[in-house]
Amino acid sequence: MKKAAAILCMTLGFLVIEANQASAFYCEARGTTGARGWGQSPSPERARRIALRECAVRTPRRAVCRIMFCTR
Repeated sequence: MKKAAAILCMTLGFLVIEANQASAFYCEARGTTGARGWGQSPSPERARRIALRECAVRTPRRAVCRIMFCTR
């Protein structure tokens, strides 16, 4: 009985995690030199900022990063 309850709790936990990830926004940014960055967050603005920051880390100075796409 305890084993079945533990399996049920784990299954419900995984479902909650999957539901949270499915509602997140995913954005990808690409730099003029080919560098890429991506971000994932429940907030679309935060996902964009994360993607741009990740791209900027991989981009040389004076190169520009732009958001290529965002999906939910």
